[in-house]
Amino acid sequence: MGPKTSSGFYLSRTSAALLALLLAALLLALIVLASLYARTRGAELALPATEDPSCHNLTTPPVTFTSPPDATGRPGIWDNPRLPPDLVPLHYDLELWPRTEPDAGGNYPLSGQVNITISCVHGTDIVLLHSSNLNITLAQLAPLATGLNYKSQQTEGKQWHKLNNAARTYLHEEKVPSHLQDTHASSLYHGQSFNITHLWHTEVHQYLVLELERPLLAGNLYLLQLDYQGFLSVDYSGLFIAEYKDFDIDKVLVASELEPTSARTVYPCFDEPALKATFKTRIVHNSSYVALSNMPAIATSEREDKDGTKWTVTTFNTTLKMSTYITAFVVCDFDYVRTTERGNEIRVWARKEVIKNGFANFSLDIVGPIFSYMEDLFNVTYPLQKTDLVAMPDIGVAAMENWGLITFQETSLMYDPKQKFSNSKALTCLIVAHEIGHQWFGNLVTMKWWNDIWLNEGFASYFEYIGASFIDPKLKLNELFMMHNLVNIFERDSRASARAVSVKEEEINNVDLIEPLFDDFSYNKAAALIRMASTFLTEKLFLKGISSYLKKFSFSNADQDGLWNHLQMFIEEQDEVKLPKPLKNIMDSWTWKKGIPLVTLNTSTGMLSQGVLKMGSHDNLTSDSNHTWIIPISWMKNGVLQPSIWLDTKTKNVPEMKIIRDDEWILLNINVTGYYKTNYDVKNWNSIAKKLEEDIQPVPVINRVQIMDDAFTLANAGYMDYETTLNLTRYLETEMEILVWYRVLKHLNNYKKSLVTYHSFPLIKKYILKRINPIFQHYASILRQNFEETADDIFVHTGIDDIFKTACFLGLKDCLDLANELYRKWMSNTSTHDYRFLKVGSEK
Repeated sequence: MGPKTSSGFYLSRTSAALLALLLAALLLALIVLASLYARTRGAELALPATEDPSCHNLTTPPVTFTSPPDATGRPGIWDNPRLPPDLVPLHYDLELWPRTEPDAGGNYPLSGQVNITISCVHGTDIVLLHSSNLNITLAQLAPLATGLNYKSQQTEGKQWHKLNNAARTYLHEEKVPSHLQDTHASSLYHGQSFNITHLWHTEVHQYLVLELERPLLAGNLYLLQLDYQGFLSVDYSGLFIAEYKDFDIDKVLVASELEPTSARTVYPCFDEPALKATFKTRIVHNSSYVALSNMPAIATSEREDKDGTKWTVTTFNTTLKMSTYITAFVVCDFDYVRTTERGNEIRVWARKEVIKNGFANFSLDIVGPIFSYMEDLFNVTYPLQKTDLVAMPDIGVAAMENWGLITFQETSLMYDPKQKFSNSKALTCLIVAHEIGHQWFGNLVTMKWWNDIWLNEGFASYFEYIGASFIDPKLKLNELFMMHNLVNIFERDSRASARAVSVKEEEINNVDLIEPLFDDFSYNKAAALIRMASTFLTEKLFLKGISSYLKKFSFSNADQDGLWNHLQMFIEEQDEVKLPKPLKNIMDSWTWKKGIPLVTLNTSTGMLSQGVLKMGSHDNLTSDSNHTWIIPISWMKNGVLQPSIWLDTKTKNVPEMKIIRDDEWILLNINVTGYYKTNYDVKNWNSIAKKLEEDIQPVPVINRVQIMDDAFTLANAGYMDYETTLNLTRYLETEMEILVWYRVLKHLNNYKKSLVTYHSFPLIKKYILKRINPIFQHYASILRQNFEETADDIFVHTGIDDIFKTACFLGLKDCLDLANELYRKWMSNTSTHDYRFLKVGSEK
């Protein structure tokens, strides 16, 4: 035996050498095993049931996945901004567990699990899907035994496309068969699970990349399970947490806002609008809160975490086939009011204080009738059995159309009857109608890619006016569209920053380019072009084609060419409406070009011409200056409507538009259904001015707005002189339509500061006062006697402020006296006499 060392233990040299060799071998083996484990991350383990609380234990150290050493700079399919066509999601089994108490770092944890049933279209050894700011803690991939049989089962239930009443009970046809819904069941697995060799994230396109040891096979189904952790956001995007007060008590709520690309921040998914699937969702939440999602809740259970805290698990029915961006989740302590419309349970949720005050009642009263009206208008049944509308004190947008769970800014959905002398009731009608319109345009039929977002927003924006005017007869359709849409988009579309409605698909090649598409051009200009098409096609033919379009592309996706080509079939089946070119050619001349056409008529020769309206230098329109729009021209001669014509060339001679007598006049663009500005020779402008002084009735209200708007705009741009423009204002002494005055005063206010410095200002002041006095006296009388009759009149409460403010600014004694009178009344009883909506004080 060897000598004893100071440690009390002795080895021979030979024994020491052998021991060192064994330790080195053991260390090498451990390194290899650790490396293999890091690569597979348990990929060959059986998938646990999603109810297993251990999958969501936040104290468990997360598995950290790093990029493989050779991933940096290595080219691959992850460099493409669009997902490859190899894999198609069919169904998501999703669990979300948001915490409403912050962790030690002040963040609100989110844990979740998603099981995705995937169909392999093309064989691949890479699984690519979206994930952003989520830490994957478990990744497993396994084949499904029923994969090869899915196609035959998929085709069994096609009759639901008829969208009759049976569609209300439809859940699974053309989706994952019902026996695949519980995707954690061990009986579904067939064969060996896949070894995931690398799992990593890309920053630019927000991909989660799973590289496999062996490829997936085309024609088979697979199940991908991902457990993950993240945090709730505080900026009203993704799944966010928000604070609010209810009866002066501090509260929190959790809600989602996923459009356009925030679903990937809540759960890993194939986050493109065309990759529709079905969803079965569970939400784990505090038992004192209610959980809401797209579909009705079908079960609740209890779960206990490692600390012994008990949670409620709410399970929701499986959705229809839909896009990821309209999946929705809310966890709140709200109350609701409810009703039923044609089998659709409608609930309006809000803070308990708001519900108690009755502020949700108006919305509840209008939602059902708008649903029914649009069902009948489109001849397409709303396919869901429930619709929740949730009013939240603070969200980043006015509303979001999530299927079955529409979320709103509280001020957009709640109506306080005490605010009847405002626009709030009309705006609620418009916003609610817009979101209900989305249930067909966007949810049922979705654009293929974000470049065609106008197919969603343009149609919803157009039908919001039709729905709102149906609900409230005071909301006159044409006038409302002119005031809230056309005047705004005409101004925007004449700027250097204008853009075309349509965008090439390949140009939207970065996630940062999607959000800017949600602008006035996708909403307002698209709506105006749809309105124009509806007019020249006739409403009957247009709605017939739209109904067929919705049925054809239900639970699917379309692009603008698909829309126009589908409508073209109906045009060719009839003889009443004749178009100069196919509908696609006509509408492409509008959607692919920015700017506004200026149509000019010389009534001395009958010559029509078109060109782009240029405001200022307008350098950005140089490339479009030679563009030719295919323009529908509606017109009247001496107050009599004439057959419409088409201006599809730069110039066109129309003998019928030539006038000889001094008392003749012509007006283009009746009811401003065409998206263009109009100009005339001086003689015709003066003839219109003369006619307006004699009798305004032959000229529709919206065209009187148009005349004032076009004349001031063209004078400002140098197309006509101010003398001609001011001559058109002479008739205003008899104009009692507040919308006309609203636009006139908006233009005059642009010159206010410069006018007061002119030596001729006293004459200008006298001229304006003479014309504004009659309409001021009209509304002053109503205000003194019974202003209740103007309650909830959006036109009055949009324009009366400017009328009173201008009259007082110009020193009209009756206006100043009325201001003092109303102020004294309000001071004597602020609860009864609330005239604060009138701002009649002088401006600095």
